[in-house]
Amino acid sequence: MSGYPNPPESEDVLGTREDVLDSGTPGRPRRWIAAAGVAIVALVGWNVLGSGPDETIAPIAASQTFEPPSGWTVDPEQVVSSNPDQADQLTFVDDQNGFLVQYLCSQSTGGAACPRRLLATTDGGSSWEARATIPVYAEPFHTLLVESELRLALIDTSTLARMARSFDGGRSWRLLPITRAEPAAAPEGALVVADIDPRCAQECAGPLAWIDPTDQALHLLPSQPAAAEAAFPGLQSVGTDGDIVVGSSAGSAGLVSMSTDGGLSWNEARLDVPQREGWAQVESRGLAAGNGRAFVFVQAFDEVGLDATYSFRTDDGGRTWVELPAEGEAAYFPVGVLDGELIATDLPGRIFRSEAGGTRWVEAGSLAGGPYLYQAIPDSPVLATVLNSQGNASYHLSTDLISWTPMPLPGS
Repeated sequence: MSGYPNPPESEDVLGTREDVLDSGTPGRPRRWIAAAGVAIVALVGWNVLGSGPDETIAPIAASQTFEPPSGWTVDPEQVVSSNPDQADQLTFVDDQNGFLVQYLCSQSTGGAACPRRLLATTDGGSSWEARATIPVYAEPFHTLLVESELRLALIDTSTLARMARSFDGGRSWRLLPITRAEPAAAPEGALVVADIDPRCAQECAGPLAWIDPTDQALHLLPSQPAAAEAAFPGLQSVGTDGDIVVGSSAGSAGLVSMSTDGGLSWNEARLDVPQREGWAQVESRGLAAGNGRAFVFVQAFDEVGLDATYSFRTDDGGRTWVELPAEGEAAYFPVGVLDGELIATDLPGRIFRSEAGGTRWVEAGSLAGGPYLYQAIPDSPVLATVLNSQGNASYHLSTDLISWTPMPLPGS
């Protein structure tokens, strides 16, 4: 896998720097109720196919260099569906109860948005029940926030002024306003977003805030990270224990801010990377792994696109960072975290997991067809989406990347 070297077990890939942060794999809470999915989704799309920073990538995007996975066959007489149904935003409450948003695109006509409905499982994903169709007024509400098996919310993150609320597990919905409240530290499981800044153009992100679905309130964080105020602020990543990581550009280096107390205080760091001729800009994105651990990926773009990726890790809440071996090459962006280690995939369908705090990579398993992986929050189950030659998707669920459970979803 390009950019993921696998050094010998005996090789000290970090040299003397390894002792600074080698605190072992942090303990992992099995609490999956959280709402960091908005950050993870965007991070996946940002680089799953080596795209530029301003592009939005669909789960399976067209690429001129794409080679069909082994076993992929197309019958010339078969008509490929132009509007297949889709599903995403898999979020589990616990080991048995979870939710999924299903897009019924096969019912969409005339370029209209795909109708959506909520699916629910009570047996760990082995079977799924269709709940009520999501109301039309909630069409632009794309962020699912799950509090419990009964209490849900869909957030309008484009305005941060409204939410669709369900108190019966998605069987019915109500439109409620989001009001502004006093600044407060973000608790574990909070949805951290960039506030809307009316003084800026649409692409200008405002200060960081979090949404409390219980009283439909938006709270600014008590203090703001330097990375969120940069010219090109990145998306924030939030761990299950409330750790917040924000990455951005600092000229020729990556800038990263990390908080382990819900935004009361921040540790700031500048991550310098070797410069190459022709680079147009440098950006950084992060993944919170919980218990003070986080990963940051500094990527450099030339005029054509992604040119190089450099990876870093902290185990002490962002006070110190070490560079991980990534050969300075363009690499597929990790899509999530399990037990403090990164997970990623490549187009042929191989699934990888890091070891020793991201210092080496091993192949964990595979799924025929070239899966697109999605994880809502660190340590939660991983959803794999596989498209067949007719454009239809099948879904698989895993908690360890090795064994995968097929997810038969209700049809249209």
